[in-house]
Amino acid sequence: SMVFQYFALMPHLSVLDNVAFGLEMAGVDKATRHKTALETLEQVGLLQNAHVYPDDLSGGMQQRVGLARALANNPQILLMDEAFSALDPLIRSEMQDELVKLQAEQKRTIVFISHDLDEAMKLGDRIAIMEGGRIVQIGTPDEILHNPANDYVRSFFQGVNVGGIFTTKDIMSRRHVELIEREGTGTRAALQRLNAYDRNYGFVITKTKHFRGVVSLESLKKAHKENLGLDGAIIPDIPTLNADDYINDAMGKVASTPCGVPVLNEKGVFLGVVTKARLIEALNFNGSEA
Repeated sequence: SMVFQYFALMPHLSVLDNVAFGLEMAGVDKATRHKTALETLEQVGLLQNAHVYPDDLSGGMQQRVGLARALANNPQILLMDEAFSALDPLIRSEMQDELVKLQAEQKRTIVFISHDLDEAMKLGDRIAIMEGGRIVQIGTPDEILHNPANDYVRSFFQGVNVGGIFTTKDIMSRRHVELIEREGTGTRAALQRLNAYDRNYGFVITKTKHFRGVVSLESLKKAHKENLGLDGAIIPDIPTLNADDYINDAMGKVASTPCGVPVLNEKGVFLGVVTKARLIEALNFNGSEA
């Protein structure tokens, strides 16, 4: 299936019939194709608009209809030719997020053509950069970003919005002190470990690496003085970050937190920390590093 830049919807058909059009051409009966089309419209958040016409919708909503029409055919490969380039920046970003979400759920092969490097880096698992009709480099976003094949590829990254490309797991540090919560690991042992590594903060985890909280030299000393355990030294209200959060969305938490902000996966497992220094280093990236 294919999604076009300018939607290619038929104005005389309802949204429902536009989405079902490919199935109709394939000879699918009306009841079945409408059922499939309604399910697909629900996936893209347009179920309530099934019986209106394309001209009644905004540009972003029309593009959702185009995407739903392509998905309704249940294709193995989806070709998206500059699919979001006609949309305003806010709607475009929303559609990119929607596509990432749908791809996480459905795991299709998507070939996405774009002249926008930010878009390519955000959406692509692998990117092919072309010059003069030939491919000059293929790789993951991280590989291309850090090891551009030539000056042409390197020039793409001048002024690129790294905050919308890098995620917290890309920039997190693993140079931190982990304190495993178990019998015998009290405040005294935790203090000794922090002092040995010359650190002001430690990150308390379970034996299965699930995050419990953050302690500091001060909180450990106070808890030790009051005969409290490691739990009693945990600092309240320390925020956490999801591993897939873009660093643009992480900046507020990192800036307002005295220590590195813990990064967790979807199961609450502790992966590392994002410090102010690592954040600044990432934001200063300009594509000249290789």
